[in-house]
Amino acid sequence: MIFIFFILIGYLLGSIPFGKIIARKYGIDLQKKGSGNIGFTNTLRTIGLKPAIPVLIGDVLKGFIPTFLALRTFTLNEALIVALVAILGHIFPIWLKFKGGKGAATGLGVTLAISPIITMIGMAVFLIVFFVTKIVSLSSILGTSALSIISYFVFPKLTIFYLTLLLIVTWTHRENIKRLLSGKEKRI
Repeated sequence: MIFIFFILIGYLLGSIPFGKIIARKYGIDLQKKGSGNIGFTNTLRTIGLKPAIPVLIGDVLKGFIPTFLALRTFTLNEALIVALVAILGHIFPIWLKFKGGKGAATGLGVTLAISPIITMIGMAVFLIVFFVTKIVSLSSILGTSALSIISYFVFPKLTIFYLTLLLIVTWTHRENIKRLLSGKEKRI
């Protein structure tokens, strides 16, 4: 029963649309501006850095908090289910008719709770790719790919989880991938 409660809380926390809430304070419907995404990148492009930072922090925390608590309450596999549900809450939030973000920042929060060291390596890959290309989508996909590769060597039990996360991030960035392949993806 407690596990079901954690899954519900993980989903509800994950589905809090920080981008939508913060953009509303600026009189903007984030889902009708820019890419229509409720995450950090669209907030940054549409409104600016000052409102984008709390969106990033909120999106990271809504992945971190339920995962951190689940890891201290349940088995690793059960905690990973709670983690995935939090990410899916961000992508499919009940409050926005299941049209949310891409899950990268919430996934960052989840991975920070699970393995900060592996996450730092993934973040390093993200930052290197970003500073070279200035393309957030490519950086997110390659950073998440690095998590899968590193976990295989460092903590094999997590490899399937990180591969699942990679599949989710790749799927949510499918339109970005099409633009990347056609050379039309926007840079920051």
